[in-house]
Amino acid sequence: MRKGKISIICMILVLVFIIISLIGPWYETLSGTNGVYLSLTSSTTTFDGITETISNADARKTAETNPGADLSILDIIDITLYLVIFVLIIAILTMVFLLGYLFNFGKTRMMKNLTMIFGVITFILALTAVFYFMVALSSKINTFSIIKDVGFWYSNIIGGISVSMGPGFAWYLLFIAGVIVLISVIFVFMDKQAEFVSQNPSL
Repeated sequence: MRKGKISIICMILVLVFIIISLIGPWYETLSGTNGVYLSLTSSTTTFDGITETISNADARKTAETNPGADLSILDIIDITLYLVIFVLIIAILTMVFLLGYLFNFGKTRMMKNLTMIFGVITFILALTAVFYFMVALSSKINTFSIIKDVGFWYSNIIGGISVSMGPGFAWYLLFIAGVIVLISVIFVFMDKQAEFVSQNPSL
């Protein structure tokens, strides 16, 4: 049961990390004290001490009024958002099956198998969202940046000003969540006590 408890702790962390990744910054562009922070639901700009936030929905409405506007970055963010929401749903189901397995709700072996299957799916989807965002955004950065040959990560001193571009903590959190899910699945796979108890209820 000890391995099962570790799995529950892992899945709680996973759910917390996924929820935070839905609202935290996924990409940051910093120039001195100024910066642009992109999350899956909004973008925040800081310039000369003034901070402004606009939702991605409002940004899309504004851009659509301009016939020449490129909505590709907003499309990338929206697709990533849908992927992360799907990751959250599958992770919740993984947690439900895990609790069912550990507390003997339904058929224990079936619950264990479902926990592992949905856990692996959560892992795959989490990494899909992370790497999709990285690859898709990397292909667009040079289009919008005045600095050419910029990758997903960039750092340099230009005109005496420190300029950096890279993923925000929410991007890293989802990656970590995916890894923790896999760890949880491994502990469930190794756990034999819950199955033994269900097969020997008189003990």
